[in-house]
Amino acid sequence: MPANLTAAFIKARNRYREAKSPEAKLAALEEMLKTIPKHKGTDHMQADIKRRMAKLRDAQAVSKKNRSSGHEHIPKEGAGQCVLIGAPNAGKSQLLATLSNAKTEVADWPFSTLVPVPGMMTFEDIPIQLIDLPPVTDEYTEPWVYSLIRACDVGLVVLDATRDIEILDDLADLERLLEARNIRLAEESPEDPDDRVRCIPCRIVLSKCDFGELNADLVAELPYPVICVSAETDWGLDAFRRAVFDALHIVRIYTKLPGKKPDMKEPYTLPEGSTALDAVRMVHRDFVDRLKYVRVWGSGRFDGQQVPSDHRLEDGDVVEIHL
Repeated sequence: MPANLTAAFIKARNRYREAKSPEAKLAALEEMLKTIPKHKGTDHMQADIKRRMAKLRDAQAVSKKNRSSGHEHIPKEGAGQCVLIGAPNAGKSQLLATLSNAKTEVADWPFSTLVPVPGMMTFEDIPIQLIDLPPVTDEYTEPWVYSLIRACDVGLVVLDATRDIEILDDLADLERLLEARNIRLAEESPEDPDDRVRCIPCRIVLSKCDFGELNADLVAELPYPVICVSAETDWGLDAFRRAVFDALHIVRIYTKLPGKKPDMKEPYTLPEGSTALDAVRMVHRDFVDRLKYVRVWGSGRFDGQQVPSDHRLEDGDVVEIHL
């Protein structure tokens, strides 16, 4: 059955598509529901409008709570917390939905993400937390979005590769907005940062691109390491997982009991440069005072070597703790 949409409904729908704030979008949806013809041919559209209205009202409730508490807090889980930062329709939600089991809305209109959506991405044998954030724009960004960016381990700036040369302007706009809030993107965190400024290790994620469609000159102009992906075709996602793991600068450490095979299923994760003593403390802090020695398989001169407590561990090492 044809919908036979009225002029008033189409006008309200256009206002919805152009709206910049949740309040404006909700007002437009209410007008759409009021003016849509009520018959069987529009049942699905009416249900979709009501669903969007419910989501916006939930987001307003969350925003009200955020304003009273200062910011939205998402506890860190997994081996690291990485936030997806970008302008509307950059492809953040599609990327999160493809890489994790997170329930996020993927849509071709701006501002479909109104609250932070966390999900867990698996790299080989460890989980890494990804958070899809609402867009960072001049028009509308909640203060708690910047709080989540400040607290993250790695910032993943998602840019739409189909915009070609315009992505340089998109990146410059994002850097300006972050700098105004004392957040600075960097290839790596400086060792002695200004206390007033939070430097975020950054990787550029060029979304919506497939092999053979990249502007190599444009990629060369980007100031941070670049990861090219297409979430719709899964192209580049393995490289994305590896690049995120590398950006976290962590190592995976496995353990074994004397005379037993190592447990290779659930490694401990420690910062790069961690020592054998750090691994002992990670397993159980009380073991430090009872420690006799540690044997290492991997980074030692030979497998099973007894190492000093300050021995620097490498990714994939197996440690055997003797008390």
